[in-house]
Amino acid sequence: VSTQSTGDIKKLTIVDPHINFEDQTSSTHTLLTAMSWDPYIERLTSDGLAQSAIIGHNGDVWAQSNDFLKDGEAGNIVQLFKIPKDVFVKGLIVGGAKFLGTRADDKSIYGRKGAGGVVLVKTNQAIIIARYDEKTQPGNATNVVEKLGESFRDMST
Repeated sequence: VSTQSTGDIKKLTIVDPHINFEDQTSSTHTLLTAMSWDPYIERLTSDGLAQSAIIGHNGDVWAQSNDFLKDGEAGNIVQLFKIPKDVFVKGLIVGGAKFLGTRADDKSIYGRKGAGGVVLVKTNQAIIIARYDEKTQPGNATNVVEKLGESFRDMST
């Protein structure tokens, strides 16, 4: 079994060892399955984050909670990861709110606004974006999003 992902389409190739054809391609079955990103959004919410989104490196929104991202924000977030240090000068706008950049590198960008903040984590193919409010400790929010990002990287997503 092998998998390849592109955006929200996953190509799953299964080689059946029980079929013995002269032509090996006859024993290979390729399936294209649409992946649902909504369970990841629900997981982030159940872990105490106020809102979240998952976008592709091209700026396409794969999933989000309650129309979280406003027009143009996904593309701007993709651009932030090209020059992460810009977040310290420009800040970042997520969900229509401006946040002060507190950490920025090629894998993670964090921002604060009052008692809340945002955590953005870049993976192989996606960027996970989550906003937390005063009910959630910043360290807890960071751990939840970073662990999901690590899980995505392990799956090559």
